[in-house]
Amino acid sequence: MNIIKGTIMILIKNANLFNGTDEKLIQNVNVVIEDNIVIKITKDAVDESTFDKVIDANGHTVMPGLIDAHVHITLSEAPHILDTMTTEEIAIRSAKVAEGMLMRGFTSVRDVAGNTTGLKVSIDNGYATGPRIFPSQAAISQTSGHSDYRQNRGQKRFNNHEDSPLMKTGAFTIADGRAEVLKAVREQLFMGASQIKIMAGGGASSIFDPLDTLQYTLDELKAAVEAASDYGTYVAAHIHTTEAMKRAAEAGIMSFEHATIMDEDIAQTIKDKGIFVIPSYFTSSLIAERKIPLGSEVLYQKTERVGKAMLRSAELIKKYEIENICYGTDCVGSLNVHATQSSELEAIEKVFNSLTALKMVTSNCGRLFELSTYQHPYQEGKIGQLVEGAYADLLIIDGNPLEGVACVVNPETQKVIMKDGVFYKNVF
Repeated sequence: MNIIKGTIMILIKNANLFNGTDEKLIQNVNVVIEDNIVIKITKDAVDESTFDKVIDANGHTVMPGLIDAHVHITLSEAPHILDTMTTEEIAIRSAKVAEGMLMRGFTSVRDVAGNTTGLKVSIDNGYATGPRIFPSQAAISQTSGHSDYRQNRGQKRFNNHEDSPLMKTGAFTIADGRAEVLKAVREQLFMGASQIKIMAGGGASSIFDPLDTLQYTLDELKAAVEAASDYGTYVAAHIHTTEAMKRAAEAGIMSFEHATIMDEDIAQTIKDKGIFVIPSYFTSSLIAERKIPLGSEVLYQKTERVGKAMLRSAELIKKYEIENICYGTDCVGSLNVHATQSSELEAIEKVFNSLTALKMVTSNCGRLFELSTYQHPYQEGKIGQLVEGAYADLLIIDGNPLEGVACVVNPETQKVIMKDGVFYKNVF
């Protein structure tokens, strides 16, 4: 093997490999990394003298880095508390949240409501530590929709300027009518969004939109999809009810966040159209049990309903064999709440099985991200699979994750965390 001057060569030898898709480990392989790309996976002998670093995995499992397709890096407290903070405080807290995600093994995340492009660029350029970020920028909704996070009716809007400190951070924006929706989508794309997030129905954590509200007309939803499609990317929708999902599917939305209150018809539509579904089973259990602090009794009642319904929708996902399902935690709160991020993997395993959980947290998310086409911010390598040509985003685990995912999230068995060819944890 020829080494190009200036490159860094890493060899991981004697590893068992989960590639992100297959139901069996590939036994006893050598993984060759050149700078930040996996260039060869082989069972053949490799000359170790040509490498800058050699890791003897000694039968441990090497697998793709974890991916969370529904995070809120900037939401480091409940909305009513964030509404008291300056943008600088929120930004500093966000950097800490991002670092924690990477150190749990999450090498890529999709942020679906937050002003995170600046943090993404800082991480990419080495000024902060964290995962790859696929930013949506501000989540877009109608007035009195799920992005209208005014905490009381005294916080009025004057000439589209928000009187809510939280909304001024750029995590949320309001747009009414086709023209405003087109402009809002284009503004997020200008600000660096790799996909667009809209609120297509009522939310559990916002005060002035009942859960059953239909938010945005069909024409407004189609406007969002058209503007995103013109830039080669897609729309993800916060959505809970069946009627809202039917309208969103008709509009061409390809990512349903939560998809909580599902019926047989919409499950079939999701399957037929290839729509991605991002549920959150562990977070749902927390909110159903009132373990996440919220600002009012109304919010607790809404979240309890969502939490209980989410687990029932899993039965329809299984019945209709919906394969486009991705890992998403939807953690909102302080560092101790974000620290529960890994718990979703075992929650998924209980609902489905180990292989489904592992695909949801790796290759399925990678396929979802590919819907961004040329808006995809990381095009040099593949994400979500450990194959030749993939980014060197990987974990080395003591154990076989296909026999139980606990070994993936346990810090004691999580031996190596690598992102972009750089070790962030290495106990070998």
